[in-house]
Amino acid sequence: MNWVKPLLFLSTVILLATAIILFVFFQNVWLLRKWNIPIDPPGFHDSRQLAWAAEAYAQGYDPLMKNPVNPRGHQLNYPRIWHLLFALGINESHTNILGSIVVILFFIGIGIFWFHGKFDNLTYFILSIIILSPAVMLGIERSNIELVLFFILSLALAIDYYSNISALFLFIFASVLKLYPVFAFVYLLKENRKKFWTLFLSALGLFMIYAVFSFNDFMQVYKTTPKLVGSSFGINVWWMGLRNSRFFGLPISDSLALFLKVISYLLAFLILFSSLLFSMRLKNGEQYKQGQHLNAFRVGASIYIGCFILMNTHDYRLIFLIFTVPQLATWLVNKGKVISLAPLVTLMAILLSLWSFFIMHFIGRKTTFIIEEFSNWIIFAGLLYLFFSSLPDWFKDYIRQPFFLKRRK
Repeated sequence: MNWVKPLLFLSTVILLATAIILFVFFQNVWLLRKWNIPIDPPGFHDSRQLAWAAEAYAQGYDPLMKNPVNPRGHQLNYPRIWHLLFALGINESHTNILGSIVVILFFIGIGIFWFHGKFDNLTYFILSIIILSPAVMLGIERSNIELVLFFILSLALAIDYYSNISALFLFIFASVLKLYPVFAFVYLLKENRKKFWTLFLSALGLFMIYAVFSFNDFMQVYKTTPKLVGSSFGINVWWMGLRNSRFFGLPISDSLALFLKVISYLLAFLILFSSLLFSMRLKNGEQYKQGQHLNAFRVGASIYIGCFILMNTHDYRLIFLIFTVPQLATWLVNKGKVISLAPLVTLMAILLSLWSFFIMHFIGRKTTFIIEEFSNWIIFAGLLYLFFSSLPDWFKDYIRQPFFLKRRK
């Protein structure tokens, strides 16, 4: 029996759980501070925000629009479906219960992904390093709702082996809860052409119906979601960091900021187009089309790529890169002989981004910001290239036709 798998999992979870229990229930920050994350006492802040929203709702307010109970005046930037929880009579005294449930669900999600997959010891070691990263610990310390989404998607990937429809329902449910899991519908590329279009268009159609009826709420959620610079990833973070006083504080005017924003989108488009073109012309690219962990890779990669382009996103959401690790590790060594450069560079960039808070302790905020931003753009480019390279041939044929590209033998 391979004892590495359970022992490494237990060690990882126990270390995370010990740090958060000491902080939340005993106000002891000694262990938590080792991650060098920004701590927000008394802990489980995002669960506390949900509790404040529930109290405001009980007082007759719509917490999407106004939340006088929240000391900072922040509206609840979750879709309205979350208001169903308010019927439970939640208040601030339930914060630790809510936060504990969120964290436990995340640990269960990690366990499902960890034990359901048949990974080698190197992959488990890399997974442990990533799960122990400051970005993941920050999500746990805040009891961020992304942890619940991770649990749902991990469960969906596991049950997909037994029921495609049940798994797809969970993906749709996750998208209703937080929108961005809609990017992960591309996991259906595992199916043949006919089944893919049937399931993909059905799922997307259901989501679009929900989106149409909830459009105003979505706009309000987008409006009230902070467009952060620190501890964030996204297409506009780099130039906002140059302007932000916490980092470089350069005197960038609004017109120059608009120009830099346009440059960001042009750069993203150039990376996307180049990744697509190189992947279509890739010789001996069969290694990227095969792999038992492709479904999980496509889920993690699509969420990162979609969120990177869409807006500045807090580092909590980097947890979904966990799904990409097993396939990246599999691609890392080509036929056991040659190190494959694209997966290696992408994986190294993922580690740097996830551990940026810890790195900041040694080299300072500004240098870390530069390294993290380079890493995030490399992750974006690497995942795009590998995602396109792993597309099934029947889908690549759709792409080749407009560019008059021939399939390589």
